[in-house]
Amino acid sequence: MTLASPSRREIRAAPESRRALIVVAAALVVGLGVPLVSATLGLYDNVTHWGKLVHAVDGACAALIFGLLFLAWRDRVGEDVTDELAAVLTMFFGIFFGVMWEVVEFIRDWVAYSDLQKSNTDTMTDFLCNDIAVVLAALFAVRFYTRAVSKSERESLGAVAEWLVDGPSRVLDRHGFAITIVAFLVIAAAIAALWFAGRPVPGLPIP
Repeated sequence: MTLASPSRREIRAAPESRRALIVVAAALVVGLGVPLVSATLGLYDNVTHWGKLVHAVDGACAALIFGLLFLAWRDRVGEDVTDELAAVLTMFFGIFFGVMWEVVEFIRDWVAYSDLQKSNTDTMTDFLCNDIAVVLAALFAVRFYTRAVSKSERESLGAVAEWLVDGPSRVLDRHGFAITIVAFLVIAAAIAALWFAGRPVPGLPIP
């Protein structure tokens, strides 16, 4: 069964059905703005454990966005996924988000000799803050969607979710092999950069 792509009219929701979209947009703005403002103002260095607050806020925002969009997409396409399973999947996504954040910090520390991960304890407490915030955000997302989001709001949010899924799925269908090759090359380049960070590269003089 092939589902038709959502129309622009569906995505441009009526004013009375924009509340859920506003929540998603607000979470996106907060999730992007908090780390940028924190870095600009130097809060990471001047406020003790500020990074843990940023981890918690961004993890919660990521889980909230994913949870609301996933629930709306589920209802739009008719997938047989319970609210409980949707909450668990949202928690998994938030935990994965936190893991990827720490991986990026590790790579930056390794290559650029920065000090984002100050110790194993710092990394583990970052994970803990992220995971606690993610669990709370996932529960809030499911409760908010099932109790406070109207049918028209669900339809408009579902149209956005389907639009976000439809584009990448078409690209993968058409260029799946090429994308796989590019992803492999990027991963190989990242591993090579990590391996030779601080080590002599064969064939090149030591600086």
